[in-house]
Amino acid sequence: MAQVSYPFAVGRIRVLETRLLDSGKWARLREASREDAARLLAESGYGGGKPGAKAEPEQLIRAETEETHRVIAELSPEPAWTDLFLLPTDAHNIKAIYKGKVLGQDVSRLLVDGGTISPELLRICIENGEYSMLPPAFGAALEKEYPDLLRFSAAVDRAVFEHIRQVLKKKKNPLLSRYFEAQVDFTNVVSTLRAVRLHWDGEKLETVLLPGGTIPAETFPAALTVPAEGLSAALAKGENASAIGRVLGDYLQSGDITQAEQRFTEERIALLKNGDDSAFSIGPIVCYLMQRETEARQLRVLFAEKM
Repeated sequence: MAQVSYPFAVGRIRVLETRLLDSGKWARLREASREDAARLLAESGYGGGKPGAKAEPEQLIRAETEETHRVIAELSPEPAWTDLFLLPTDAHNIKAIYKGKVLGQDVSRLLVDGGTISPELLRICIENGEYSMLPPAFGAALEKEYPDLLRFSAAVDRAVFEHIRQVLKKKKNPLLSRYFEAQVDFTNVVSTLRAVRLHWDGEKLETVLLPGGTIPAETFPAALTVPAEGLSAALAKGENASAIGRVLGDYLQSGDITQAEQRFTEERIALLKNGDDSAFSIGPIVCYLMQRETEARQLRVLFAEKM
């Protein structure tokens, strides 16, 4: 099969972007009952839904996400780069399978297609303790023993970013390097905000921090001891200081960590768009993927509020 060109891929993405839920659709979904909102979502074609069919929101959301991942994999001129954005699905599946193994539970309903590794292959590898078919960073994390699931989950998250580092070392892309550095910075800031809420000490916080960002490592445990009004000044460091300052300024007013996470996602999308939005860049392709995943998270929140 011939390699897809950037202009063709970006052209297809521009068409697909027109199917994102617009403000009018969001307004109708918010005003409707849970059942009617699910019906409206299905009738719009989201998740392969059809008029008249009984719609289950989570099934629609999962189907749309998996289809988006399939399209990205099909369209990508540089799979090595777009695959980096599918790694969270692999991480989710690894955590679920490992948890099922530890607790003796059937977690098959929790597994999601659309990552870079099939859920079945992950299940076979984890259940048999054979990791040679997985990326080295994942294998190294799985070979170790952990005192609890929190530390295992943190190790998998670190393995994701170690794998990303290894890929970008071999196949350089300055825009994606900046993007993932920003993601590490933002994720560590959110982890610190949660640690403050939960009254963690610096040692516990360090177990969940990710490597590879631009904020000095000592910044995060030091921030645990500052008063709330000083968090922005304490954490707005590194190459993404201005974005962190903007988000934390709003966070100090709202106190809503979920909203802060969403704002950081918007900052990451903006970084990609501002970096290179041309028809010869990976930026528009991964921006569409991120917009769809943001949409999925917002839909889950909307339907949860209607329970």
